[in-house]
Parts: sequence; structure tokens; C-alpha cells
Amino acid sequence: MNKKDLLDLGLDEDAVQKIIIMHGKDIEKHKADLEARDNEAKALAAQLEEAGQTIESFKAMDVDAIKAAAEEWKSKAELAQQEAEQKITAVKFDHALQDALREAKARNPKAVKALLDLEKIKLSDEGGLEGLEEQLTAVKTDNDFLFESVAPAEDDDDDDPEPRIVSRTANKGILDDPIVSAARKASGLPNF
Repeated sequence: MNKKDLLDLGLDEDAVQKIIIMHGKDIEKHKADLEARDNEAKALAAQLEEAGQTIESFKAMDVDAIKAAAEEWKSKAELAQQEAEQKITAVKFDHALQDALREAKARNPKAVKALLDLEKIKLSDEGGLEGLEEQLTAVKTDNDFLFESVAPAEDDDDDDPEPRIVSRTANKGILDDPIVSAARKASGLPNF
């Protein structure tokens, strides 16, 4: 359909012009839709080709080897988890033991720790140490010098000697030294 065909139908020039503009808009819309569909079809074709290549690469893969590798990594992850839990437990045990030895007033916690049978001491779920008290009692009995003695609660002020205040000694002070006096005089300072 063109302008001459419309004029031959007996339409006036103004109406024909409006029809041509409307028809042009429709054609442009259809062109844009067609171009979008064409681009979509090209993209789908590219995806289809890529999927075919991926499927072909899967055929070349050794599924059993992939499963074996997955199992190997799974076992490595489980082993790493167990090692991490053991390290955490060991840190908690050491911290609880250090706190217990500090509370027991051990002068040298390393020495006391060396005297303990650590395999018989277990960390409880609450964070306490089971089997430690019995061993600490035995160590305190045999090696009381490793622990600070607890002062009795009674007030024993009468047994403490009174402090002695010394007013002067027979020794000369630094100001009486002839070398200090000469140095002070040479520097222009007064001699005391």
C-alpha cells in the first residue's frame, strides 16, 4: 500500500498523510520486534551450541575419578575438623589447668604441671577439670614449697617486730666526699 493507492480510493490528502504516518509507526514497531526476536534467536543458538560443547566435555570426563576426588576432599575436611576440635579442646584444657594452678597458689605452675599425671585429668563439659584436686593434694603434701602458704586469718600483730628507724650512720654522706666537693666547686655550685 502506498500513497497513490490511498488517493485512488478517494481519500483526501490530509487523511492519506495521517494513515501513512500511522502505518510507518506500525512498520517500525514490527521491525524492532523482529530485530529483538532475531537477537534472542541468535543468543539461544549460542547457548545451545555452548551446552552441546559442555555435554561433549562431560562425556570425556571420568565420573569415577571425580567421585573419588570428592570423597578424598570430604575425608580431608573431616580430618581437618577433627584436628581443629582437638586443638580447641587442648587450648581449653591448658587454660583451665593454668586457672586451677593459679587458684591453688602455685609459685611455679610449670613445675607443678610437670608433677601432675595429665592423662588422668579430664576436661568436663562445664569447663572444670576432673581428677585434678586429688593430684594437687598429693603434690601439696609432698612439695609444699611449690605453693604459697596461706596466711592465717587471725591478726598476729604482736609477733611482728616494730620497725627500727635509723637516724644516722657512721658512714659519710656523698656531700662529705672531697671529690664531690671539688666537682661542685669547679662547676660553680655551692658546697653543702
